Amino acid sequence: MRRSEDEVRAEALRQKIIGLGETSHRKSYYPQLQEQIDELHATLKALQDSENKYRTLIENVNVGIFRSDIKEKGRLIQANPAMCRILGYEDEGAILEADPDDFYQDPQDRRVIIAELKKEGKIKDKKVRMRLRSGGTILGSMTLTALYDDKGDISLVDGVIEDITEKEMKEEALRQANKKWNLLSSITRHDINNQAMVLDGYLTLAMERTNDPEVRKLLSKARSSVQSIERHVAFAKDYQDIGINAPRWFDLRESLINALIPLDKASLSVKLEVDDYTIFADPMIGKVFYNLAQNVVRHSKGSVLVISTKEEDGHLVLSFQDNGVGIRDKSRLFMRSNSTSGFGLFLSKEILSITGVDIRETGEAGKGARFEIIFAEGQHRSSAASQGLPKE
Repeated sequence: MRRSEDEVRAEALRQKIIGLGETSHRKSYYPQLQEQIDELHATLKALQDSENKYRTLIENVNVGIFRSDIKEKGRLIQANPAMCRILGYEDEGAILEADPDDFYQDPQDRRVIIAELKKEGKIKDKKVRMRLRSGGTILGSMTLTALYDDKGDISLVDGVIEDITEKEMKEEALRQANKKWNLLSSITRHDINNQAMVLDGYLTLAMERTNDPEVRKLLSKARSSVQSIERHVAFAKDYQDIGINAPRWFDLRESLINALIPLDKASLSVKLEVDDYTIFADPMIGKVFYNLAQNVVRHSKGSVLVISTKEEDGHLVLSFQDNGVGIRDKSRLFMRSNSTSGFGLFLSKEILSITGVDIRETGEAGKGARFEIIFAEGQHRSSAASQGLPKE
């Protein structure tokens, strides 16, 4: 079909503009231009896909996400559906129109939070009572980050809020249940110990008033049973205390020295060859150190205990090596048994397991016992890396 004169002129103009005319010296640039246009389209599509994924994520999470303009009295300028749902607003439009003071049970809390944010630049996991649009209240956990303008002043605030009301109620119920259980256990242990003490006293008197060897033998066995009951009660108290207090960082050398103070130094010589470390452990870690040292006195028949440290593949190995008789049967070492040793080693392993610390016995029978406590990477720090950490 013959093209009109206008069409011919339009085509010539287009060719001239983009450099496709036969006489244009820019004709060779077209492939590069087309390639750049294709790359731009691909980049724009990727950006759009990324924005869609981000928007979907923000809209679908169960925590409230918002942005507020601090220069406009802190009014929200963005809020995801979860934010609206948490505070009881039907949609984003409704929550954006609300006065920020209406979000707090006590509006003064908001002013305190803003003052803290201006000072610190960020607030993490701040618990605050929030007011619902219906008038009810919830307990929220709020994390805020300040965004600054070119003058260094806070202009916007990005925030995340989570409704932790139910979580806190469950934790409080658990705390109360544990408190009652601990009180009951404490009273029961006290009563059992008192009765065991009385029974042991009567058995002692009975042994003093008889010369019959068979009767004395039976009474002696009865006293041993009473003493076993007392050990069980003491173990129950120690086991109950595991995990009650949160793990924290301890100075290793200081913890060892404090733990070994009650040890009978006349029967056991202790050599500390420990480098400067801090360890992350349960506050009962001192009991582990004491149990391992006391185990030498009671069972290994050793006279010297060497406590040392070394690093292996990023792990810190804390060794307790004695010069006693060693351990032949290791199959039940860390299992709970009726012996004092069984209680001590089982309890030690349980205490260490709170923070994922391992313990093993690597000694040779006849050459002394060797217990090794292994702190993984992240559970120990050298003195150079632990400056400023709280100590025991």
